[in-house]
Order: sequence, then C-alpha cells, then structure tokens
Amino acid sequence: GSGGGAEIISNKTWMESAALDRLPTIQTNIASTDFRSRYEAVQELTELLLREKQTCTPRAAFFVDLYVGRLGDNNAKVAATALQGVDRLVGSYGPALENSLSLLVPALAANLSNTSPQLRTLAASVMESLCQSLEPGALVQPLSAAVDFGNQRAKATLLNNMRGLVKKVAEKKPQLLHKFFVASAVKSLDEHKADVRGANNLLIKELYSTLGDSMLTSNPRLPERQLAKLREVLASPTPAHPSLSGLAMS
Repeated sequence: GSGGGAEIISNKTWMESAALDRLPTIQTNIASTDFRSRYEAVQELTELLLREKQTCTPRAAFFVDLYVGRLGDNNAKVAATALQGVDRLVGSYGPALENSLSLLVPALAANLSNTSPQLRTLAASVMESLCQSLEPGALVQPLSAAVDFGNQRAKATLLNNMRGLVKKVAEKKPQLLHKFFVASAVKSLDEHKADVRGANNLLIKELYSTLGDSMLTSNPRLPERQLAKLREVLASPTPAHPSLSGLAMS
C-alpha cells in the first residue's frame, strides 16, 4: 500500500502485530531528552527492522522518518548509530526506500558537512550505498536539490556521487540528466572552493561524454556566458591524478 507516515498509528492491525509490540516504546524513547535512551532506541529500531522485514517493508517511509530525526542528533554517538542503522536498512530494504529519498538525501548531505570526521565518513558510505542499491533515476532530483540548496562543504562529495550515476541514468532517462544534473553543474560553475570546482569539472566532462553536444544546446538554452564557461571546462585538461574521491568509477 502507498501512503505516507500519517495514517500509520490508526492502522491498528499493523501496529498490533505482535512482532511490533515494542514500537510505541521505541517511538517514545527515540525522542527522549536523554541521549542514552535515544541511542538504545535507534539500535533497537534497526534490529526490529532487520528482523521483521516483511511486516515493515510496506511502511518503510514511516521508519525512515524516525531515523531522519536522529541523523541530525546533537549527540554524535546517536547520529553515528542512526547513520549505521540507515546503512543496514539500505542494504536490506533497497528500493523500498525510494519514496523517502527527498527526506533521506538532505539529512545525509547535512552529515557530509559535519565537523566530525566519523560522521562525514559514515554519511559518505551511506550515500555510496544508496547510489549502488537504488534505481538511479530516483536519486537524480534529491541529489541535485542537495547540491543546489545544501551546505557547501557537502558539495564535492555529492557532485562525485552524481558523476557515478550519469551513465546509468543515461541508459533509461537521459532527459533527467538535462533537467537536473546539467542544471546543477551549470549553477556550480561559479564555485570558488577548489574541491567543489574540481568535482564539478569532472561531472561536466562525464555529462558531455554521455550527452555530447545536446548538453550545450538542450532546452532551455544556456546564456552565452555559461556556455563559454562550459566549453572552457571541456577544453581543460583533466588532472592525471585527481584526489581519490575524484577518481572516475570505471
């Protein structure tokens, strides 16, 4: 069944499934003011979801909401456990998470710009898992939105994620590349940070190798200034040894 998280609680048969009798307690504890309660609730939620996959899959969006609240937890230990939980969820539930990407991707992107190296690394790993496990087309719009409106510190990683999806998306829905990835790359042309500019230049080259000249002529027509900048990027040499995060996925 479709539908968001709103009607869940009134859905008695589902909530009263014996397998889920701990869920109301988990819901209460996951919002507790005590970080230990939140930490344990996230762990318990993850175990429950992996154990009761059949019961929980139709309501995956409801559960993702519970995690998203904790991905931004001000306690790093809780946030890390939530990231690890989402990572396991991606591996187990895969496509069932597609309807939640508009919530999940910005929450992960926020962690990509966290001051904690541990949280940044975990978030990068979850983004990579999402890009491997889900329908590439479903990731296009949320990734572009995260690049366009998210924190600048997350941009280089997100642009690299986008580049890894270009060929897969081109096979099924090339129009999405024009509408979102090309648009985001053009908006990022004026970035000053070296890592963002480097990642964006590699994305532009990957898009061009896939779309050819239609990238420059597609609707709506690009202003001359941006076209000139794109051509400049395309004519520039690609660094022989980009940083490891900038290596093209062959």
